[in-house]
Amino acid sequence: MVEENEKDNSDNKAEAEEAAEGDTEEIARQEREELNVFLTELREKIETKSRLRLENTKFELPDDSYFAKLDSNLKRNTAFVKKLKQFTAAQLEALLKDMKGLNLTKYISEICSALSEAKIKMTDVTAVVTLCSKLHQTYDEFDNEFFEAWQKTLLLKPGEKFSNPSKLRVDLRLFAELVSSGVINSKQGLGLLGNILTTIISQDKEDHSNLSIILSFCRHCGEEYAGLVPRRMLDLAQKHGQPTIPKSDFLTPDKQQNLRNLLKDYFKNFSKHLLSEQAQLINMKNNLKISMASKGEISNKSKEKCELKQSNFDKLLSSGQLLSDLLDESLPQLAVETENVSSGNPIETIMEDLTVGELDPWRDEETKNFYTDLPDLRQFLPNFSAPKVDPAQIEEPTIMTEEALLADIENDIDLDDPPSTASDPSNEKEATELEEINIKEKNDKTTTSKESGRSGSVSGKTAKQHFDQFLINLNNCVNKELIDSAAIEFLLNYNTKNNRKKLTKSIISVHRTRWDLLPFLSRFVAIVNLCHTDVALDLSELLRKEFKWHVRMKNQFNIESKIKVVRFMGEMVKFGLYKKFDALSCLKILLRDFQHHHIEMACAFIEVAGVYLYNFKDSRWLMNSFLDQMLRLKTVTALDSRHAAQIENVYYLVKPPETVKQDVILRPPIQEYIRHLIFKELSKQNVDRCIKMIRRINWHDPVISSYAIKCMSKAYLLRFPLIRCLADLVSGLSSYQERAVTMVVDNVFEDIRTGLEIHSLKLAQRRIAMAKYLGELYNYKLVDSTNILNTLYSIISLGVTMEDGAISELDPPDSLFRLKLACVLLDTCGPFFTSSSSKQKLNYFLVFFQHYYWFKKSNPIFSKVEDTHDLFPILVDHMYRDCLTNVRPKLKLYKNLEEAKEGINKLKAKLYPQLEELNKLKTSNETVSLPAIPEDSELDDRASNVSSSELDVKRSRKTPGEEEEDDDVDDEDDEDENTNEDDATNPANTTDWTENEYMADEEPKVVEKSKEDLEFEQMFEKMAQDSYQERLKDNVKPNTKDIPVPMMVRNTKKSYDQITAGATAAQSISGSDTKHNNNNSAVPFVLMVRGGKGGKQQFKQFTAPSDSQLAINLKLEEEKIREEKERVKRLTLNITERIEEEDYQDSLMQTQRNSLPDPYARPNKPKFKHQKGAPDADLIFN
Repeated sequence: MVEENEKDNSDNKAEAEEAAEGDTEEIARQEREELNVFLTELREKIETKSRLRLENTKFELPDDSYFAKLDSNLKRNTAFVKKLKQFTAAQLEALLKDMKGLNLTKYISEICSALSEAKIKMTDVTAVVTLCSKLHQTYDEFDNEFFEAWQKTLLLKPGEKFSNPSKLRVDLRLFAELVSSGVINSKQGLGLLGNILTTIISQDKEDHSNLSIILSFCRHCGEEYAGLVPRRMLDLAQKHGQPTIPKSDFLTPDKQQNLRNLLKDYFKNFSKHLLSEQAQLINMKNNLKISMASKGEISNKSKEKCELKQSNFDKLLSSGQLLSDLLDESLPQLAVETENVSSGNPIETIMEDLTVGELDPWRDEETKNFYTDLPDLRQFLPNFSAPKVDPAQIEEPTIMTEEALLADIENDIDLDDPPSTASDPSNEKEATELEEINIKEKNDKTTTSKESGRSGSVSGKTAKQHFDQFLINLNNCVNKELIDSAAIEFLLNYNTKNNRKKLTKSIISVHRTRWDLLPFLSRFVAIVNLCHTDVALDLSELLRKEFKWHVRMKNQFNIESKIKVVRFMGEMVKFGLYKKFDALSCLKILLRDFQHHHIEMACAFIEVAGVYLYNFKDSRWLMNSFLDQMLRLKTVTALDSRHAAQIENVYYLVKPPETVKQDVILRPPIQEYIRHLIFKELSKQNVDRCIKMIRRINWHDPVISSYAIKCMSKAYLLRFPLIRCLADLVSGLSSYQERAVTMVVDNVFEDIRTGLEIHSLKLAQRRIAMAKYLGELYNYKLVDSTNILNTLYSIISLGVTMEDGAISELDPPDSLFRLKLACVLLDTCGPFFTSSSSKQKLNYFLVFFQHYYWFKKSNPIFSKVEDTHDLFPILVDHMYRDCLTNVRPKLKLYKNLEEAKEGINKLKAKLYPQLEELNKLKTSNETVSLPAIPEDSELDDRASNVSSSELDVKRSRKTPGEEEEDDDVDDEDDEDENTNEDDATNPANTTDWTENEYMADEEPKVVEKSKEDLEFEQMFEKMAQDSYQERLKDNVKPNTKDIPVPMMVRNTKKSYDQITAGATAAQSISGSDTKHNNNNSAVPFVLMVRGGKGGKQQFKQFTAPSDSQLAINLKLEEEKIREEKERVKRLTLNITERIEEEDYQDSLMQTQRNSLPDPYARPNKPKFKHQKGAPDADLIFN
């Protein structure tokens, strides 16, 4: 064992050594690449400069004939000079091309002045040297004029400070490049350059404010003039065996040594200055800590001085490190800061007790990224540099105490500052003053723009319009990506001092109700703060003034503006733009007068920044004290219940109560496996795999199968998009475990029904998920459309009271959850009602659904109140309209409750045309046969209601010509439907109460039918129903035996012979009635024949003997028609008499029978319904 351990240790050491060797080789490779790049660039620079110097030394000037060919136009030459004053590297090619065609002999002095006075960038120096070389090689007087121009520009008087250090830094490098390139005479140029450097260094021995100028010269020109090579490159060359580093031959080593000595003396003075600055900074920090420990406060002035001192020292140190590397000198050893404050501070002890574990001011990663992960501006801004004063580096007091806050409050509470915005009605005076100031500023700007010229004014107006539109669009940036893009766009395109002031005013004047914009606007300011700190400082000061102005007013107005201010302050605190100490001072001011609006302001501030302040060590103790103080004030003060609830909410938001850890439920492995498959593994991609896995469990074990059914019935434990996958799983299992799928469907119906019977907000998400699940089960053909419709009807009817003034506990007037439930179910499965019958039934439901919607919306709770709009939630309205549009895109929606009621009445009249007549008949019978005894009238009413309801049920199920809803409807349902239809149409099958009364003494005989009889009845009923359906589809042909006499024949005038013949025929017919043996009688007829040419019909009259076959058949047909009418008349009278007799018997029975129902009465059994299904809609609404 010992040998094995030693062997393992040796192997580990070998692996570690190999990894270390690999890292060393990689570092060495990178160093060699860095050294090679430096040497290559240095060689190219030296060769380019030598070649350019040779060209500027050995050249021939063109003769006069060359200049005679060039253009001497005044306008073009003047334009060329103007371009030089605004020179950039991009204009070099164009300027060289113009110079070849222009004669600039008379403009050399102007060109030299323009080039020496131009404000160019460091990147444009090479291009300027190239242009000056071309001018030097073309014009003889250029070098003298150019040197004189530079003497005027670089003339520095002893003791005079530089007006523009940044321009001097670029000019010094440009002049040095011109001298080393041979454009300016080296003797004259070196003398002037030496005088400039000597003056700069001699005047900067104390504060070293010209360090950036010296550092820039050493970086770009140090190798040529002083032989400077960075220490890192020298070390790398020595390390990797580089023999020599190329050197410039422009100056001799002696002259380079003189300048090197001058720079080293400057660096020594700088080192002393750096040590002095660090000592002052450490002393200042120690004084602040002592003051905080002894007095409990630090003045703002002292803090600002310390912050500025720290910022200047950091910049000085970074510049010194660069200069020491270039000069190959070492910085002095800096002192280490020490803690001088005693560790026995009682406040620190309290803070250590409060701080348990690690403090997390964000509580989740997404929030932390929003407030701390700001974009890297170096990727977007080419010349990005840190701001001069960074508020993020402002050091808060180590420990915040209430004494320090009280001192700060007493210093500032008497300020009388106006609010920064005038968005509230009470600020009208201040708003008018601000508007007048803005108008004056605009007028001044307009006057200035007019004087500056037309072109400038047009461009200024365009830029102003673009920036105004940018400020408007800023209110639409409601996510992290949009606000980051807007901040970068501002820094790239609109980053001017005037625009930053406008931006501050625009941000502080955001609308008082747009609290959602405050985090994003604060992030916008934080990004801008990386470059310019004035926006954040100005905004913080404006928020502070507006807060104290609202507190001093002590009124009960403008609550939205007050909350906007404190929420904005909280967001600024979380971005580090507003000092925590000042924010806690504002909270302390609110707690001193903790009532009315101050309660809401304090709660709003703690809601935004309370968690952040409580989880920082320097502010945790004070924040904890304020929270406890708020809770005590709530207890001892009689506050409104709303205010008390707000205080408790923010308190437990910051300091959540300790929760007891719930015990883990131990389940058998097979149950954990089932839960893993359904609740974790199930997804859209692996439904088939889950089906295979779930089929492999032991379905014969009742415990395992019941648990699997239970899990498949709990769709609310899944994520909402995965409910469809669970329905797919159940559908795939239906082919193998039909009983289990049936039980799952039963559980779903039971859960939905239970949710309707228990009105609880805790079950809201569960009910939504189960409604979605039921719809998906229908989509996978596991549920019939009838069950879906019954569920929909139960949602809008179970426990719903349509009477005015009545309040239902299951469906309160202010609860709109059932609307959402119905919309979810309709959205899920409504578009899949594809058969004609299911479509029609769904259309019927939509009428009642719209009525329920308008019944809810017209409730007085959602009606219009004074000076307010409709209180009905707009999201619910959109959900309702989107749902109906999805189900029926072309459906015309009702506009009010009256239209919905009218639609229900029309639907009743269409489906039940006899309902109105029966209601009238019932009413008339009740009024005629109204008994004298009240008890009997109640019994009569009850009996009539029962009979009418039964009749309604029977009629509602009679829909002639109705098609089958689904393919999976079983034969028993068909049999029940046919039986009910027969009962509704045949009066003999209706329940006779008198018959039951007379047969009460007899024992009912139950005849058991055999299996063959039941099958025969079932087949017979099905055959009868099929024949009835086919008969309805047949086209009824009209009777074409009798052709009426055309009108044109009736209107024709008859001749005398025709009238005589008709009279004779009439007499013969009358005689035939009495004497049947008269053979001379005749019957008149009209014969219709087709015309010849024109096709016009012609009619001819003739008479036939009464004993002819034609006359006999006519007479027999008339007799049959007359007998049929008599038979129908007798049947109608018999039916009427029977109905009257039945009504009379019913009234007698109601007066004689007991209140209990007859145990032997057997009314017709209605169609079987599932016990978990919904009640019939016809019984509910009719």
